[in-house]
Amino acid sequence: MNKPMAAHPLLDPTTRVALAAYLHDIGKFAERAGVFADDPRLEVNLQLYSPYHAAGKWFSHRHAAHTALAIDLLERHLPDMLLADSYPFVGRQKRGDAALSEVEPTDSLVNAAAAHHRPTTFLQWIIATADRVASGFEREEFDQYNASRDETETGKNHYQARLLTLFEQIRPEAQGGAPGARALQWRYPLEPLTPEAIFPKLAKDCEPSADGVAREQYARVWRWFTQAIETIPRSHRAQLALWFDHFDSLWLAAAHAIPSATAFNVRPEVSLYDHSRTTAALAAALWRWHEAHQQTDERAAQRLRDRSDFDEPKLLLVQGDFFGIQDFIFAAGGQTRRQIAKLLRGRSLQVSLFTEVAALHVLEALGLPSTSMVINAAGKFLIVAPNTADTREALNRIRVELNRWFEQQAYGLAGIGLAWEPAACRDLLRKAQSPDEPTPFTRMLERLHASLEREKYRRFDLAQQGAQVFSDADYSHGPCGWNGRLPADRTDTLPGGVEIASCALSRDQIAIGEAIVKGYDRLLVLADGMQDALQASADVRLLETELFGYRLAFTRAQDVTGQFGNLVGQGALRRCWDYSLPAADDKGGTQPLFGGYARRFVSGYVPRVGPDEQWPAGKYRFDGGGRGDGDDRRDDDAFPKPGELRTLDMLACEDLALDADGQWKGVVALAALKGDIDDLGEIFRVGLAQPSFAKWASLSRQVNAYFAIYLPWMLAREFPHVYTVFAGGDDFFLLGPWQTIQRLVQRMRETFTQYVAHNPGIHFSVGIVNIKPGAPIQTLAESAEEALAQSKRRDGKDAITCFGETVGNRDWPLLQDMAAKLDELRAELGLPTAYVYGLLSFVDMAEAQDKGDVKAAIWRARLAYRTRRLLQREVKDEAARRAWQNTLMQQIAEDGIARLRGAYRIPLFTHLYRHREH
Repeated sequence: MNKPMAAHPLLDPTTRVALAAYLHDIGKFAERAGVFADDPRLEVNLQLYSPYHAAGKWFSHRHAAHTALAIDLLERHLPDMLLADSYPFVGRQKRGDAALSEVEPTDSLVNAAAAHHRPTTFLQWIIATADRVASGFEREEFDQYNASRDETETGKNHYQARLLTLFEQIRPEAQGGAPGARALQWRYPLEPLTPEAIFPKLAKDCEPSADGVAREQYARVWRWFTQAIETIPRSHRAQLALWFDHFDSLWLAAAHAIPSATAFNVRPEVSLYDHSRTTAALAAALWRWHEAHQQTDERAAQRLRDRSDFDEPKLLLVQGDFFGIQDFIFAAGGQTRRQIAKLLRGRSLQVSLFTEVAALHVLEALGLPSTSMVINAAGKFLIVAPNTADTREALNRIRVELNRWFEQQAYGLAGIGLAWEPAACRDLLRKAQSPDEPTPFTRMLERLHASLEREKYRRFDLAQQGAQVFSDADYSHGPCGWNGRLPADRTDTLPGGVEIASCALSRDQIAIGEAIVKGYDRLLVLADGMQDALQASADVRLLETELFGYRLAFTRAQDVTGQFGNLVGQGALRRCWDYSLPAADDKGGTQPLFGGYARRFVSGYVPRVGPDEQWPAGKYRFDGGGRGDGDDRRDDDAFPKPGELRTLDMLACEDLALDADGQWKGVVALAALKGDIDDLGEIFRVGLAQPSFAKWASLSRQVNAYFAIYLPWMLAREFPHVYTVFAGGDDFFLLGPWQTIQRLVQRMRETFTQYVAHNPGIHFSVGIVNIKPGAPIQTLAESAEEALAQSKRRDGKDAITCFGETVGNRDWPLLQDMAAKLDELRAELGLPTAYVYGLLSFVDMAEAQDKGDVKAAIWRARLAYRTRRLLQREVKDEAARRAWQNTLMQQIAEDGIARLRGAYRIPLFTHLYRHREH
């Protein structure tokens, strides 16, 4: 058996620094929960860690004293860092005396975490500096903050204040800028992370006015936190970086809605989680820079104290970006239809895994923990690294390795670009030198964007390598049947005698698609060469393809497969990720999203066959592999088994409805829904007042959470026949029955509006295309992209394109109502399909009239005439005919065509699609 790749020699020491920084404010949580209110050690800790103000004889920032007590309380759950090797900190056994004193050594991990408001040593100043830079504080600002009482800009104290939502505050200057804190109405409820808890609520509904109630809410979350930490596998403590990744997900679940700063009259707008993570990332990079330059003495501490080195570019901000996502996901081959549902979902998750594992490769090569990655969503990541020669050398090597991997495995159809930009602590400050200038942090973001754009234009370094890099492809087995652009490496015979050539990458995609629906909810990331240590089992699926020096395996739940402690002990298990969706029985979206393992929100909802599924006769028409023969087969092989994916053919039939004669009516069609948030880059650039590193990371995480956490939960409960191709970051691509997709768009807009605190400046645009289930998937992707682009061209965006027409999101409910009224008219009057179809020509005439065609102005008269002819046949009573004439001309001519013009085609086509006969 091969030995695993050697860990970076500074990985564990760097992780200890990161953990100390990560826990520096845990005392805020403990203090507000009243955990140590009666602890006799508290008075001593106040004197050690909290600033004392002699004039008023009081301690400010009392949470620092609680931090030391909280770490002591949690010590039994942590990896052994206090008594074992604890470099760069001083361990308890190194004090030189035989008995362990109750007083921590000056440079212990606990002291470094707790002394961030009264730092004295170099390590304490590393964490204190990271704390202040993460918040973007100028020195004078922090001095005032350090001497202030716990009261927020909203007027609430540190017990009562609840986390503001950044979404409510995003207002470009053209809209008057951000509102004052006391005018803000929305807060996040103080609850563990759940699909429901990520939605803000009105302050009156979740912000207590009494300390007792407020503290009890904190106490409930603390009790959950201390119980949940026990679910992290004990065996995983042997690998500090592995354990820390699990703990990070626990801290997200516990602290995502806890305000970080509640003093100096600040806005409580950044969560304790986001502040902890960015502080940890900065502390790890700063310490490594100083370690590399051998500047870890008192003089280095003094320079941190007086900020004389704040212009030194100690940090390197490393960005990764997966390019070619759509071409990769929607690649087609001769046999693609046969496994299309598994392929699409498998490819989408594979893209997420490429990004996750590439980021892990960077982290491990640089000797950094998972918390050094502060942004990770939608194929992009950002890592805070030390700006050293070793770091830059390693990044250049990794860039080449990633390029070679994608050349050999994907033949340049996709790839991950790496770019990096140096930054100094001053670049992260939130205040501009003058009102007319951008903040240092804004300037840094612009440099980051520019560096990544440059990287996009130098993909694979082809200008240096030349095109021959792709000339050695071996097509001796022919092209892959699942992805016709890739060379196959073998030919297999499928059930039924069908032969198919395939490549390992495609076979892995199908295996991933199968794993998603069969309960393989954890992913093991193993060092390449150590996969033989994984015991063969039906509950473990090892993927074929080596990925940047790792091997991936899908496993079932812990109670089925265990904790893999043997892999941890051998150093083989580098990460273990839980990517499961919210629990199926969580009807209210209130179950916390943590189960003992690091959580990755990369899996989307896909429709499966239920355990007692019934197949109504005549409803499901199968395409026959793309022939369009409409065969309604009733043999068992026609339908997937319980627990398997519903096929796209089946989804296309789900909106069919029985008419009065017992016949299925409607169009057999899928709809593809593609969308993203409008002008997100501009929102990040100018939407936040006084942006800081922690605030920026927080907003990125919260944007992703709607699509990666809430949307899958909503689909499973309200739209179970909608298939997720991808959803995360700020964009999404969904497939489903065509009517269901129309309803889903409206529901998404309603919930997203609630999610962004009803801010009219934050919205998304979508494109909807209706297709036959046998249509080529590349055509599907291109059509959806064109429809979305059409929506983006609308003034102000915030639009939907459907049936080729583009309308504002706000008009969509009206169009749905119009379609419902046509259905009512059909039921009451027997409105013929030919009459409704003919209305399309009057829409054309109304539009021609708008363009200056005088003759087209006759459309009302012609419609009135045609309506009278219809009513003469259908309604015998003259008074009733006159009433119906008025009704139809009002609802169709005036409310429909005259008011909506081309948009009225949407309810017309919707009605026609619903009532088509077969």
